[in-house]
Amino acid sequence: MEENKKAKILYAVVGAVILAILLNYVFSEVYSAKGNRIKRVYVKNNLVKAEVVKSKEKIEKGLSQRKSLAEGRGMLFVMPTIDYQRFWMKEMLFPIDIIWIANGKVIGFDKNISFKDSRIFTSPAPASYVLEVTAGFCDKYKIEINDALKM
Repeated sequence: MEENKKAKILYAVVGAVILAILLNYVFSEVYSAKGNRIKRVYVKNNLVKAEVVKSKEKIEKGLSQRKSLAEGRGMLFVMPTIDYQRFWMKEMLFPIDIIWIANGKVIGFDKNISFKDSRIFTSPAPASYVLEVTAGFCDKYKIEINDALKM
């Protein structure tokens, strides 16, 4: 009887660990560690799992103070108005590419921006979304003006 009790406890513990791992995986596909919703964005059919930010505060903070951005990850800024968008590298700790988006297409990009760069980057035309990805993304996937985006 004692062996049966030990086996049940072992199965319960193993089941709980497996459930925790599955829930962690599912949660990480829906929300980031910062609590932002994750959206699958395809840039020229290349998947980016992007954190979505919409509030003025989150847009202003962006990826600042983070140590890095994993390959295949990004941040999608849903801009409050379709207008010329301006971004900076304030308090950034790693380089990025910025992709400017309007009407489901790439309208421009700034590549391999150093985290030490103090310039303000402006979209080439009014944009409704901005996607920040790891530096080198645009070169690696040969991103061009008018490439399609699917969200």
